[in-house]
Amino acid sequence: MTKLIPIFINGRKWIQLSQLSKEQSLKLKSWLPISCLKKIMFQGSEFTDCLDFETYEYWFRTHQVSEQKQALLDF
Repeated sequence: MTKLIPIFINGRKWIQLSQLSKEQSLKLKSWLPISCLKKIMFQGSEFTDCLDFETYEYWFRTHQVSEQKQALLDF
């Protein structure tokens, strides 16, 4: 799984769920409370389905670890 690089908007780090693969996006959405997703205006453009990078990073680390454990069990 490839980790996204955050975008910096108004001094904070964000990712957009639309940058993820469909599978990753669905897994992350099922894990997240809906209130975590934000719409952000920046330089006249609206960025939808944004998530703060720290939340994404936590999910990425825990999800990646669980996938690695599953791969070890598949032997």
